[in-house]
Amino acid sequence: MHALSRRSFGSLWVFFLLALCCLSCGKQPAGGRALGLATTTSLKDTGLVDELLPAFEAKTGYRVEVNALGSGKALRALRDGATDVAITHAPAEEQAAVAAGEVGRRSPFMHNEFVIVGPADQVGVVAGAGDVQEALRRIASSGRTFLSRGDDSGTNQREMALWKAAGIGANSTFIVRANAGMGETLERASDEGAFTLSDRATFVAKQKDLELSIVFQGDAALRNTYSVIEPKAGAGANAEGARAFAEFLLSPEGRALIGAFGVKASGEPLFTPEAR
Repeated sequence: MHALSRRSFGSLWVFFLLALCCLSCGKQPAGGRALGLATTTSLKDTGLVDELLPAFEAKTGYRVEVNALGSGKALRALRDGATDVAITHAPAEEQAAVAAGEVGRRSPFMHNEFVIVGPADQVGVVAGAGDVQEALRRIASSGRTFLSRGDDSGTNQREMALWKAAGIGANSTFIVRANAGMGETLERASDEGAFTLSDRATFVAKQKDLELSIVFQGDAALRNTYSVIEPKAGAGANAEGARAFAEFLLSPEGRALIGAFGVKASGEPLFTPEAR
């Protein structure tokens, strides 16, 4: 009886170790490497990616490695096979990449808006502007500096489109390139008393540390849509993991996390899940 008990205990111990190993290893992509996520900097700067990934990893067993690049670079990383999945907010470039067969499925999953921010004592520069084009023309004639991301991010791409629509050259002398992510660009604009274009979420998340205010918002041309982009078939990326991540962002659980994010800290949601 004693020997049997010892054998039973030994078997139970082996079973426990095997179960623990399975739980700790998690579900990994082919080759044992983590699921690579290339994302726009706003998700990192606001902290949303740090809110979403633990829930996704706990639910699926995947381990995710994040590289915050900006939309243009994130899409190139996906096209080149340097990452498994991307989150971007550059709709025109995304749609072109899908149409050209360079990437796989594109799924818009949330949005917020772009805002123009500047020194609080310069709100009058754009006060009463009827649309964003008029607001930009007023900034152009104000003698003040406009700080551009200048990094081919989704924000930078939208800014270039807005300057064109306003009839103003993007190489104008009052426009200074920061060549930086959103958080760093906002900090520099604050230090230098400049205007800049920001996604609302990053500005609200960092507002307490900035000497900046929102000077223009609310134009339909400033809607900011984020999409999750999967790799094209046969790209050598972890397509299964990418699909699992996309489905999580579109799921009720993912949508609930997105919709609640920022409410406690900022008093308002920083992103809105897309309707399904």
